[in-house]
Amino acid sequence: MKHILPLVAAFAAALLICMGYYTWAVLWPGTGGLLPFDLRVFGYSAAEAQRYLLALSDDARAVYLLEMRWLGLAFRVVFGLAMLLGAFYLSKGRAWWRRGIFVVLALAWIGADAAENLLINEMLLRGPVALDRALVEWSSLFTRLKYVLLAVCGAALFGLWKQQRGR
Repeated sequence: MKHILPLVAAFAAALLICMGYYTWAVLWPGTGGLLPFDLRVFGYSAAEAQRYLLALSDDARAVYLLEMRWLGLAFRVVFGLAMLLGAFYLSKGRAWWRRGIFVVLALAWIGADAAENLLINEMLLRGPVALDRALVEWSSLFTRLKYVLLAVCGAALFGLWKQQRGR
């Protein structure tokens, strides 16, 4: 596990770079510089979502629905695996329930990211005219939740790493 973790983390970083490329080269120009839904740490309102969807070009929408969807799925799986492997490696020798907390946190992040992406895809498919307020609110909630869980997972893994270095 110790040797596979850096490879999994490097693959996650490579996927993140690919997603960053499409965001920088297609999504931002395709909306006149508006930030994609996935990157809005504090979420978004129905009016902001509608403004984004109105500004989104057809090419950018296609990239969001195809390339970004599959890259996001791969990133979610690989990064989630990296968090799980990191938690198992760094929590070695700890009580089972403490290890279980880290597993639950990582799985919760994976679930929040999956729900967010599903809801964003639905918003992209519906477009600005058929956009539902509840859909936007749920999507925004899962976007915020994803970032909160990511921060908690990162802090927990950093704490485990510091404790292990002190041993």
